[in-house]
Amino acid sequence: MESRGNVYQNLIFAAQKALDETGELPSIPAQLSQLSGIDETDIGNIFRSDRQLHEALLYHAVTLLNDAVRQSVINANSSDPLKQLRAIGHGYLCWAENNPTLFRLVVDGLNGEITPESTLYRFTVSMRDLYRRKLTEMQRLGILSADTDIEISTMMLHCLVKGGNMMFLTRNTDPWFEHDDRSTIALAENIFTEFLRNLVRANRPVPQPA
Repeated sequence: MESRGNVYQNLIFAAQKALDETGELPSIPAQLSQLSGIDETDIGNIFRSDRQLHEALLYHAVTLLNDAVRQSVINANSSDPLKQLRAIGHGYLCWAENNPTLFRLVVDGLNGEITPESTLYRFTVSMRDLYRRKLTEMQRLGILSADTDIEISTMMLHCLVKGGNMMFLTRNTDPWFEHDDRSTIALAENIFTEFLRNLVRANRPVPQPA
């Protein structure tokens, strides 16, 4: 008999496969049982509603996304918060490019109501805190001036990321991009890099007179 952990993992993979192929999550327990080969009773013991399955797949997606971002920062091998921010953006965008179905699931959730204590609430708050922490480090190191509004800068980053999210989802139907032959990931990374460059340029500390 499979362990509960293995059954759970197999159900998640079956649900993801259905989402990849149809764009929709299977209903439980009947459809998920057919896809996974797992008994309906066993499925009911793990997921009591379609909402629970949806939340579980979101948790799976966010875990993979967080791992990709963390690995990108590790690969950057730098203590410079500006380089770390670029690495965060790079890891995020690469994961979005390589996991379009799960990324759409995450973005659709982020564009809807985010309930406290949910996976997406914890994810978006952790990203906000990460951006704020890196911008504060930049200010402390003198990359940004002492009077830089860190809260506004953090919100600007948030708006930029939300726009980038939608570019991945709507690029093919958005007239703004119809004459740009760059890939979505290349374009998004260029935009993110340019934003950071302009943020630093606009908030560079002014040299004090001798």
